[in-house]
Amino acid sequence: QGRLQSQDLGKHLHGVDDLLQIHALVEADIAAQAERVRAVSAAAQRFAVPAEGECGQGAPWLPGPPNPRDGCSLRLLSQHAAFRGERGGRAGPLEQALARGRGLAAEGRLGAAEVAERVREMEGRWRALAELAAERERRLREAAGFFQFQAEAADTEAWLEDALRLASSPELGHDEYSTRSLARQHREVQEEVRSHRPAIDALHEQARALPPAFADVPDVAGRLPALEQRYQELAARAERRRQDLQDALSLYTMRSEADACGLWVGEKEQWLHAMHVPDKLEDLEVVQQRFETLEPEMNNLASRVAAVNRIADQLLATDQRNQESIRATREQLNARWERFRTLADQKKEALTSALNIQNYHLECNETTSWMREKTKVIESTQGLGNDLAGVMALQRKLSGMERDLEAIQGKVRDLRAEAEKLAAEHPEQEPAILARLSAIEAVWDELCRSLRRREESLGEASKLQGFLRDLAAFQAWLSRTQTAVASEDVPATLVEAERLLSQHESIRKEIAHYGDDYRSTRAVGREVTQGQTDAQHVFLHQRLEALDTGWEELGRMWENRHHLLSQAFAFQLFLRDSKQVEGVLSTQEYALSHTEMPSTLPGAEASVKKHEDFMATMEANGERVQGLVATGRKLVAEGSLHADKVQETVDSVESRHRRNRDTAQELLGRLRDNWELQRFLQDGQEV
Repeated sequence: QGRLQSQDLGKHLHGVDDLLQIHALVEADIAAQAERVRAVSAAAQRFAVPAEGECGQGAPWLPGPPNPRDGCSLRLLSQHAAFRGERGGRAGPLEQALARGRGLAAEGRLGAAEVAERVREMEGRWRALAELAAERERRLREAAGFFQFQAEAADTEAWLEDALRLASSPELGHDEYSTRSLARQHREVQEEVRSHRPAIDALHEQARALPPAFADVPDVAGRLPALEQRYQELAARAERRRQDLQDALSLYTMRSEADACGLWVGEKEQWLHAMHVPDKLEDLEVVQQRFETLEPEMNNLASRVAAVNRIADQLLATDQRNQESIRATREQLNARWERFRTLADQKKEALTSALNIQNYHLECNETTSWMREKTKVIESTQGLGNDLAGVMALQRKLSGMERDLEAIQGKVRDLRAEAEKLAAEHPEQEPAILARLSAIEAVWDELCRSLRRREESLGEASKLQGFLRDLAAFQAWLSRTQTAVASEDVPATLVEAERLLSQHESIRKEIAHYGDDYRSTRAVGREVTQGQTDAQHVFLHQRLEALDTGWEELGRMWENRHHLLSQAFAFQLFLRDSKQVEGVLSTQEYALSHTEMPSTLPGAEASVKKHEDFMATMEANGERVQGLVATGRKLVAEGSLHADKVQETVDSVESRHRRNRDTAQELLGRLRDNWELQRFLQDGQEV
C-alpha cells in the first residue's frame, strides 16, 4: 500500500523505467496473494481431506509470467536466481505431498477423485512453472544483453561527442610552446581514439548476439551504423587536427628559427659594417682569425637556413591558410642571408688583398735579408788563398751555395709574378709594389755580381774548386747508392721479387752511367795530387783512395745483392710452379680414389678408354713434375736460403707423382679385368 500511495513518478527516463519495473513486481505480488487467498478458501472447504491443505500452500506460491517491460535486468536476474533456489527447495515437500495425495486417491476414500484431480492439477502447474521459469530466465538474459548493449552504446556515444568536441577544436596555439602542448594533448586523444576501436567492435559482436526481437529494434539496427559513422568522422577529424597542429608547430618553428637566424645575421652585419681593414700585418692577422671563426658559424647558419627552407616547402604543400606569411618569412630570410654572404665575401676579399700585399712586403724583406747574407758569405771568402787549402776552405763555406742561389732565383721569380698580380688588383698601390720589386732585383743582381767576381778572382783555382765540388757530389751519390744496395730485404711474393729485381737492375744502369763521372773525377784527382806532399793534398789523396775502395765495394755489393735477389726470384717461381703441380697431383689423387667399377659392358669399355686418356694426361703432366724437380735440385745445389723447404717440396712431389703413376697403372689393370668380366657375363647371358 505504501508503494501504491507514493507520489514519486520519476525525474528522468531511467527513473521512470525503474518505477515501472517496481510496479510490475507489485502487481505480480498482488496476483500471488490473491491466488493464496483462493487456495486458503478452498482448503477450508475441504478441511476433511488431510493433504488438501498442504497442496493449497504450494498453489498460491506459483508466480505469474514475466513482465515484458522489465528493464532492470541485472536485479531481476538476481531475483530470478533466488526464485530458482526457492523452487528447488520446495520441490521436495511438494513431491512428498503429491505422493501422499496419490496414496489417498489409491485408497479410495471419500473425496479420492477430488484428491487425484488436485494432484494432476498440481503436477501440471509445477511443470508449467518450470517452463515459465526457464522462459523467464531466457528473456531476462536477452533483456540483460539488450540493456547492456544500450548502456555501452550510450557510453560510446557520449565519449564520441566529447572526443568530437576535442578533435573539432579550432585552437592551434599562439606560439611554439602552446602548440607543442596542444599537440601532446592531441596525441593522447588520438591514442584514446585508437583504444576505443575494440570497444566499437565489441558492440558489433553484441548486436550480432542479440535475438531478432531486439536486433530488429530501430534503436539497435540504426544505432550501430550511426556509431560507426561517428567514429570514422572522429578519426578523420583527429587526423586533420593532427596535421593542422603539425603545420602550426612547423610554422612557429620556422618563424622562431628564422628570427634566430635574423638575429645572428644582424649582429654579424653590425660587426662587418664597423670593421675597417687595418694597415699593419699584426692587426690584419687578428681580423683574419676572427674571420676564420666566422666561417664555421656561417656554415652552421647555412644549414639552419636550409632547414627553414625545407620546412617552408613542406608547409606550402600542406598549409593552405598561411601561404603568404610562409612565403614572406622565407623570402625575407633568404634575401637577408644573401646580403650578409655578399657583405662577408666583400670584406673577406678586401682582407685577403690587404694580407697579400703585407705578405708580399714581408717576403720581400725576408728575401732581401737572405740575399745579403749570401753576399756576405761570398765576400768573406776574399781573404782565402788560391792554393788547395784556400780552395778547400772556400768549398766548405760555399757548400750548398748553388742550391741556395737556385732557390733565391725561384723566389725572386715568384715575387715578380706576385708583384704584377697585386699591381693589377690594386692600381692605387702599384708604385710602392713595383718599387719593392725593383729593390729586390737590385739586391739579386748585386749577389750575382759578387759571385761572378769571386769566381773570376779564383783564376786557375776554379778548376780545383770544380773538382772538389764534383768529388763531394760523387761521394754523396756513392754513399746513397751503397745504402740502397746494402738492403737485406727478402721478397715474400713473386711480384715483390720481380719489383726488387727490376729496381736492382736500374741501380746497375745508374752505376754504369756514373762510371764516366768516376773515371773523370779520379783522373782530375791524380792530376791535382801528383807530386804534392803537404797535408791538404795528402788528405785529398786519402779521399781519392777511399773513393776507389767505395767504387769497388759498390760493385761487389751489387753482385751479392743481385745473386740474393735472383735466388729469391727463382724460389718464388719454384713456389708458384710447385703449387700448380701440387694442384694437378691432388686432382689426380681425387680422380683415382673416386673411380668405380662399372657393372655393364659399355660402361666398363668407356671407363677403360677414359682411364687411358687420363694416364696420357698424367704422362704430359709428368714433364711439368720433372721440370719442377730439376729446378728444385738446382736451387738446392746453388745453396739457396730456402734449400730445406725446396728439398722437402721436391721429395713430396716426386713421391706423390710416383704413387699416382703406380695407382693409375694398377687401376688400369683392374678396369681391364672388369671389362673382360662384363664381356664374359654378357656372352653368358646371350648364350
